[in-house]
Amino acid sequence: MDIAGLAIYCINLLVTATFTAYATRVYLFAILAHRYKKELGRRARGPSAVEGPFVSILIPTYNEPNVVDRILAACVNLDYDNYEVIVVDDSTDETVEKLGKWARHPKVKVIHRGRREGWKGGALNEGLRHLDPRSKFVLVFDADFIPPRDVIQRFLAGFTDEKVGAVQGYQWPILNVDENWLTKSVRTIATATYAFDLLARKACDGFIQLCGSAMMVRRDVLEEVGGFGTDITEDWELTLRIYGSGYRVAYDETIRVPCECPSTVGRYIRQQCRWAEGHTRNFKRYFWKIIGSPELPLRTKLDFLMVGGIFLTSVVFMLGQVLFALDILLLTLGQPVMPLPVSSLLFIYMSIAYPLSLLLGSLNDGAKSDRHIIGALVLSYLMAPFIAWACLRGLLLDSGVFERTYKTGVITRKPPGDYGIELDVNLG
Repeated sequence: MDIAGLAIYCINLLVTATFTAYATRVYLFAILAHRYKKELGRRARGPSAVEGPFVSILIPTYNEPNVVDRILAACVNLDYDNYEVIVVDDSTDETVEKLGKWARHPKVKVIHRGRREGWKGGALNEGLRHLDPRSKFVLVFDADFIPPRDVIQRFLAGFTDEKVGAVQGYQWPILNVDENWLTKSVRTIATATYAFDLLARKACDGFIQLCGSAMMVRRDVLEEVGGFGTDITEDWELTLRIYGSGYRVAYDETIRVPCECPSTVGRYIRQQCRWAEGHTRNFKRYFWKIIGSPELPLRTKLDFLMVGGIFLTSVVFMLGQVLFALDILLLTLGQPVMPLPVSSLLFIYMSIAYPLSLLLGSLNDGAKSDRHIIGALVLSYLMAPFIAWACLRGLLLDSGVFERTYKTGVITRKPPGDYGIELDVNLG
């Protein structure tokens, strides 16, 4: 075998091994998620108390005039007594004026920063410096979210033992789901994460990451790990710090907090590229700390490898496209890289997995009218080269730029639940 043939063989092996591993994970997770859903249906939830430990809600904002009034109206109407709302604002537009009115509310503190130092993580760290001394927990929301009135009690219930450092809720992108084909596709992709993948990880005590909003963290744990990271994916960096310090993250899929989907392709690309770049950079940065941790079980470390490398699959996918072209060429020359029956079976095995995760996520979510699986598949395929490029940036660069996702405030569907405010369909 010459050098070129050896290179093609190695790439083939890498692509096949990577996607076979992730496909196998999907099939195993399908069993785990199904069993967990059956068990969940038999559980009863008790009444929610309106008194408990003091909680600080942090809301970082940067030019959010379309949504800032909405989230603050919801946050000051929560069915809980001991809490405060801290808005850390980097805005340069009319958001500043809107927040000036809210600063007079007894539950609201508004802090303006002169510059976006440390991006979102820097804003959250500024908020930590203004916490009420009584505060025991920190709850984070992005500006487009609308928390239900019992959200604090539901999050607090997730801290079942001293090793739980944080709890992640279900980011429910339903507000503008009917806006266009993209929002419908993004909703479908989100269900694969929140109603399938995270559900299965919860069932097997896997590696659960924080997702940047609708998440609660213990104040003492935040102080122990040094606060929020200042990279472009502060949530993922905080997750790695929490696990690296011997704590874990819990997930509660029943805490659904409505939010927006990106409504244009450009916004979605920028969002996903930021996630991919920051995720890959911090996977590289914290790799040995997590793998070498004596406090984490082997299954958590193995799942960390799968979760941490998820965006890198786009790099492997692009290599696979090159390999596919070479395979066709070599077949025409009578030199197949892999026997055709074997490659065909593996192709089918790998190809079914991702659509299956989209379908099961939609089923678990109850999104019967929102199964835009074809659109989600097309969108994921088109995103691959952008994600691959972002991953390379994450591997090669030490820092990046936080590209904020613009929020429109559009509501095409009223979410079920009690949010303490009137929510009307608003097409912008």
